[in-house]
Amino acid sequence: MTRYADPFTCPDCHMPIPPGADTCRSCALPLTHPLAGELLRTLARADDLLGQLRATATRPVTVGPGAVSTGGSLIPPVAPMPAAAPSPRRTGLRAATVPQVLLGLGATCLLVAAVIFLAVAWSWLGIEGRTTVLVALTAVSGGTGAWLAGRGLRVAGEALTVVALGLLTLDVVGADSAGWLGDLSTAGLVAVVGGVLGSVSLGLALTPTRLVVPQLTAALGLGLTWAGTEGTVDGQDLLVPTLVVLAFAALALVGRTTRRTVLPWAALVGAGFAWFDLLVSSLDGLEVDGVVSFAGVWGGTGWGVLVAAALLLLPLVLDRRHELALTCLTGATVLTTGILTAPAFDEPLTTATAVALGVLLAATATARLMPRAWSALALVPAALAALPVTVVAAALLLDAGSRVLLVDGQDLRLSDDDALVHPALLVPATTALLLLVAVALPVVQRFVRTLAPLALVVTAVATLALLGVPLWTVVVATAVVGAALVTDGLRHDARAGTVRAVVGGVVLLAAVVASLPSPALLTGTLALLTLAATALLLRGRFPEADLLGGVTLPVALAATMWSAADLADADTVLRAVPVLVVVGLLAIARPRVELETSAALAGATAAVLSVAAAVDEPTALAVHLTVAGALVTATSLVHTSRRPLGWVGGLLLAAATWVRLADLGVEAPEAYTLPTAAALVLLGLHRLRTAPEAASTTTLGPGLVLATVPSLLWVLAGDPISLRALLLGAACLALALLGARLRWSAPLVVGAVVGGLLVLRELAPYAQQTPQWVVIGLAGTVLTVVGVTWERRLHELHQAATYLERLR
Repeated sequence: MTRYADPFTCPDCHMPIPPGADTCRSCALPLTHPLAGELLRTLARADDLLGQLRATATRPVTVGPGAVSTGGSLIPPVAPMPAAAPSPRRTGLRAATVPQVLLGLGATCLLVAAVIFLAVAWSWLGIEGRTTVLVALTAVSGGTGAWLAGRGLRVAGEALTVVALGLLTLDVVGADSAGWLGDLSTAGLVAVVGGVLGSVSLGLALTPTRLVVPQLTAALGLGLTWAGTEGTVDGQDLLVPTLVVLAFAALALVGRTTRRTVLPWAALVGAGFAWFDLLVSSLDGLEVDGVVSFAGVWGGTGWGVLVAAALLLLPLVLDRRHELALTCLTGATVLTTGILTAPAFDEPLTTATAVALGVLLAATATARLMPRAWSALALVPAALAALPVTVVAAALLLDAGSRVLLVDGQDLRLSDDDALVHPALLVPATTALLLLVAVALPVVQRFVRTLAPLALVVTAVATLALLGVPLWTVVVATAVVGAALVTDGLRHDARAGTVRAVVGGVVLLAAVVASLPSPALLTGTLALLTLAATALLLRGRFPEADLLGGVTLPVALAATMWSAADLADADTVLRAVPVLVVVGLLAIARPRVELETSAALAGATAAVLSVAAAVDEPTALAVHLTVAGALVTATSLVHTSRRPLGWVGGLLLAAATWVRLADLGVEAPEAYTLPTAAALVLLGLHRLRTAPEAASTTTLGPGLVLATVPSLLWVLAGDPISLRALLLGAACLALALLGARLRWSAPLVVGAVVGGLLVLRELAPYAQQTPQWVVIGLAGTVLTVVGVTWERRLHELHQAATYLERLR
C-alpha cells in the first residue's frame, strides 16, 4: 500500500533527507518549521484513512443488481473497459514484396533459360526452327506482359516485358550470327541492338499500360545506338554527341507530351552523359601545339563549347520554372564567357589577370543592373573570375609585405625585382573585389563602404612598395594614413568612430612594424602612435575611446622611450627605470583598470629586458622591484579605491629587500620576513586603536603568521635544539600570554599553534624510543571511539524516526 508520510524523504521533492539536516538539500524546504510537523501529522492521517478505505474495498456488500454498498453509499456499476488486444508485431516480408521477389526471380530464370537454349539447341535446330522459337517466345512474353498490365497486374507485366525485351535482344544477336544482318562489326551490332531495342521499347512505352521498363529501355536503346556509332564518323567527333543530345531531348519531349513519368528523366540522364562528352571533346581540342590561341580556338573545337552552352537551354523546352531557367542560363553564360576569354589565359600572367579583371568588372556591373531575381546569372561568372584575381592580389600583398620586412639594412631601400604581375593591377583588383562583395551581399554594403577607403589606401601603399622605393616613403605613407583615420574617428561619437580609430591604430602598428629596420623611423612612428593614443584618451567622443586610449597609451609611450634610448645609444640597463617611472606616474594620474593593466605590462616588460641585459642581475632586479613597489604603494596611498594595491606594493618592496639580502649571502629567514611582519603588525595595531570593533584575526593575523611561521619551518626542517628555537618558543609564549591578557584571538592562536608544533618537534628525537604497543593501543582506542560514536548516532537517528512516525 502507498504511504504518504515518510520522515526520511522530503515531502516536496521526495529526495532523501540526511541525518540532522534542517533543510532539504535539493529544494531547500525547511524541515524544522512547526508547519513541517503539522504536515507530517496530516500525511500520517492520510495513511490511516487510506488503510481504512482499502479495508472496506476488500469486503464489498451487494445491495441490488449492479450496485455495491460501500460505507453506506451506493456506487453504480461501471462496465469494465475490455483490454485492447495487442497488435501482433510484424515479421517477415510485406505482402506486396512477395510477388515482386517471385516475379523478379522468374524473369531472371526465363532469360537464363533462353540463353542456355541458344547455346545448346542452336546447333541442331534449323533456321526455321530457331526463328520460330525465338519470335514465338518474344511475342508470347511481350503480349502476355501487356495483357497482364492491362488487367492491373503491373508487377507481372513489368517482369514479362523485361523477358520480352531480353529475348528481343537475343533475336537481334541471333540474326547477326545467322548472317542476316551482313558483316557487322561489334560496334555496328551494338548500334543495331540499340536501335531495335529503343524503337520497340518506345512503342511499348506509349501504350496505355504505361509500363516503366519500356520507358527505361527506350533511353537505354538510344544510349546503345550512340555507343555503337561513336568514333565511326570520321572528323565528326563533335557532331555525334550533339545529335545524340538532341535525340535524347526529343525523347524527353515525347515523354513529357504523353505524360510519361520515367521517360523524361531517363532521357535527361542520357542527354547529360552525351553533353558532357561533347564538352570534354571540345575542351580537349582547344590546344594546338600546346598553345591556346584565338586562331586555334575558333579554327578548331571552340564552336563545340558554344554548342554545348546552347544545348544547356534545352531543358527549358520541358520546364520553364524560374530556378531551372536561372540554372541553365547561368551555365550557358559561364561556358560562353569561358570560351571567349580562354585564349587570354595562355598569355603572360599580367594579360591573363587583366582579362579576368575585365570579366569581373563587366559581370559585376551586369549583376547590379539586372533584377535581383536574375542577378545570379551574372554573379556566377563574376565569382569565377574573382578567384584568379583574388589569388593574384593576395600574392602582390604578400610580396609587398616581404619586401618591407626584408629591406636592405644598408641603404633602407626596397627590392626592385619584378613582381608576379604589374603592380598597377593591385588597386583595380581590390576595387573590383569590393564591388563584387557589395553587389552579391547587400547586407554588408555598409561595412564595405566603411572598409573600402582603407583597403584602397593599403593597396596603394603596397603598390608603392612593389616599385622599389626607399623604406621611408612606405613608412611615412602608412603612418599618415593611420593618423588620418584616427583623427577622423575622433570626430564621431558613434560606432563609426570606433571602427575608424581601431583601423587607424592597426595601420599605425603596421607602420611601426615596417619601420623596425630603422631606429629613427621606429621612434617617429611610435611617437605618432603615442600621440594618437593620447588624443583618443583625452579627445575621443565615442564610448570606447577611453578604453582604446588607456590600453594603447602606456605601451606606446614605453616603446617610444625605449626606442629613443636605443637611438641615443643609452645603456640597456638604464632604460627601464625611466619607463617605470613615467608609466607609473601615468597610472597614478589616471587610475583606470585598462590603463593600469597596460602600464603594468609595459613596465614589467621593460624591467625584464633591462635586468636580462645587466651584468649584476640581482642588484638590477632589486632596483627595479624597489621602483615598482614604490609606485604601486604610492597609487594605493593617493587613491582610496586603490587601497588593496598597498599589499602588492609591500610585496614588491619586500621582494626587493629579499633579492638584495640573497645577493649579500644572508640565509636567515628572519632577515627577509621580520621587517615586513613588523610593518604589518604596526598597521594592525593602528587599525585596532582607531577601530575597536575590528577583529584581531584580520588585523594582526597576517603579520604574526609572517613573523613566526618561516622561523618555525626552519626549525622543523633543521635542528630543533638551537638559539632560534629558544627565541621562537619564548616569542610564542609571550604571544599566548599577551593574547590571553588582552583577549585578542590572533596572538593567542598563533602563539599556541606555533608553540605547540615547536614543542612536538622537540619531542621528535625521543618518539623513536616509544614501544610499538603504545602506537597500536592508541590506534585501537581511536578506532573504538569512532565506532561507538557511529553506533550512537545511528541509534539516535532510529529513535528520532520512531518519534516522528508516532506523531499524529
